[in-house]
Amino acid sequence: MKMGAAAVGLLVLASCAQFDQEVALCPNAAVLEAPGELVRFKEGTAAGPENVLYRTKMKYVSGVCDFDEKSIDMELSVAMEAKRGAANADGKAQFTFFIAVIDADRKILMREEFPLIAVFEKDDDDINFSESLTLSIPRKEGFAPTDYSVYLGFEMTPEELAYNRRRQKRR
Repeated sequence: MKMGAAAVGLLVLASCAQFDQEVALCPNAAVLEAPGELVRFKEGTAAGPENVLYRTKMKYVSGVCDFDEKSIDMELSVAMEAKRGAANADGKAQFTFFIAVIDADRKILMREEFPLIAVFEKDDDDINFSESLTLSIPRKEGFAPTDYSVYLGFEMTPEELAYNRRRQKRR
């Protein structure tokens, strides 16, 4: 009986080690700080609470991958939230997020944009949702999957980015 329990314990530990090893072989995926949140104001208005159309935020990103010597296929899930602002009359939050892949030399290998429209229900001011997508990353000879990084953020104007940075410094 004791031997059986020990064998099961070792099997569980071995499978955890195998799982951790596989997870460690994926590229690091992260949401960028300033571009990870977007506050969009009504066009032609000052940055104030009464002029906010919506706020969006990437809450987290998770992924799994499969790879061979030529490519890394990564399935990503991005959890986001959108909050309706006081100036939002049409009940929509229309925005674009991006995914960028860099290698160990910090060279941008690819950058893709994904437009979205989040629709607020009549009485809802908050929406939580996720987007799933698959990325195929060309693999350079001699580079391990962990030599790559995947970054996500929202497309925004220079003014929106500056507003986010000021706001985040105050936190």
